[in-house]
Amino acid sequence: MMRSILASGSLIVLTACTTSLAPATPVSEAGVNLPAAYDYAGEVETISARDEVWWQAFEAETLDALINEALVANQTLAQGLANIRASRAALQITNAAFLPQASGSLSASSNTEGGGLDDIDASGRLSASYQLDLFGANAASREAAEASLEAVIFNQRALELTVQSDVASNYFSLLAARDQLQVAQQNLEISERIFDIVEVRYEAGAISGFDVSAQRAQLANARARIPQIEAQITGFETALAILTGQVPQGFAVSGGNILDVSLPVIDAGLPSQLLLRRPDLLQSEATLRGANANIAAARAAFFPSIDLGAGLSALLTGGSSLTGSLSAGLAQTIFDGGRLDGQLDAAEARRDAQLAAYRQAILSALRDVDVSLQATETNAAREAQLQIAEEAAAEALEAAELRYRAGSDDLTSLLNAQQTYFDASANLVQVRLDRLTSAIDVYVALGGQY
Repeated sequence: MMRSILASGSLIVLTACTTSLAPATPVSEAGVNLPAAYDYAGEVETISARDEVWWQAFEAETLDALINEALVANQTLAQGLANIRASRAALQITNAAFLPQASGSLSASSNTEGGGLDDIDASGRLSASYQLDLFGANAASREAAEASLEAVIFNQRALELTVQSDVASNYFSLLAARDQLQVAQQNLEISERIFDIVEVRYEAGAISGFDVSAQRAQLANARARIPQIEAQITGFETALAILTGQVPQGFAVSGGNILDVSLPVIDAGLPSQLLLRRPDLLQSEATLRGANANIAAARAAFFPSIDLGAGLSALLTGGSSLTGSLSAGLAQTIFDGGRLDGQLDAAEARRDAQLAAYRQAILSALRDVDVSLQATETNAAREAQLQIAEEAAAEALEAAELRYRAGSDDLTSLLNAQQTYFDASANLVQVRLDRLTSAIDVYVALGGQY
């Protein structure tokens, strides 16, 4: 059972039982004042959130198919589902303490000097017991088990978000690597064309062998880039295979140009909403609630335990005889060498440690959102300038090639223009990847909300 958290900026309020066994964690003790807004949210154009899952904002059908496959077949998620089943079973075990425990037995004995059935004595017994939970020990244990189950479920949601973002990151990196391969192949074609020009001018005696050697080296470097990028493509494809639960051999991913992928516009919302969005924060809050319940259980151990019992016995041979019994027992620890005090101190220390971890998680989450929002804005500005640089570099390369053909300029100027164009083209692909990656980071920082 998930407890709602107020969006007004409070962290959590853990209720105390009437006997004051479970200490509350007041808002003032949490020590985190949530800001009214993110620093960079106002600088990023926003739209209202829609109902689609977050990755559909990129409008990439292949990405949608890959993530759906991963959610079904990813082995890390399968392991997490097994952990949820184990936590549910643990809660079931804890709930058994609120029900009576019943058992039955049969026994038979015979006189070895006889030999007939009349010498066999048989009896049966049915008994039941129940432990009164006057001081809330069982209730505290159940609350701790419920909180543990919630924490495991939220951890599974965090795992799902991680797998989704990993698939998206590797898919966009794959598209970028393929585009980088096209840029490298185009650069190789340019190098081959320039080499042909150099050879013609060398044979005509217009230049020395130095230009031929220099361009031959440039051509070799252009060829060397291609297998390096092809290895990167293989790495991204095999990573996607593992994420989707498939063998890497024979796995292939379709996809177009990374510059054609839609760039989503994201509504960051309010910082106070982050407490309800991020599964890692919800997990940490549930773990804190469980730690608080463990304190209640440790305090209840100081009080007596009361057990009620009932029994029914019957003699099954030699004439029926039915007897019943009722019992009550009280147990109280008198001296334990400080064991109970130590258990309580340890429970309180674990609660304090979890409270600090929860505070740290909130601070880190707030930072994640602002950093990713700023990166989104910064990369958008960079792409606009790099687009201008790529167009200008293409014009400069064309002019430098014409001047070299005409003998108006030297090879160094042409090679510099070629390198500038290659860098501009590669940077344009990289900045689009950076924009898509920062968008993924925003979604992850917001807990996968769209």
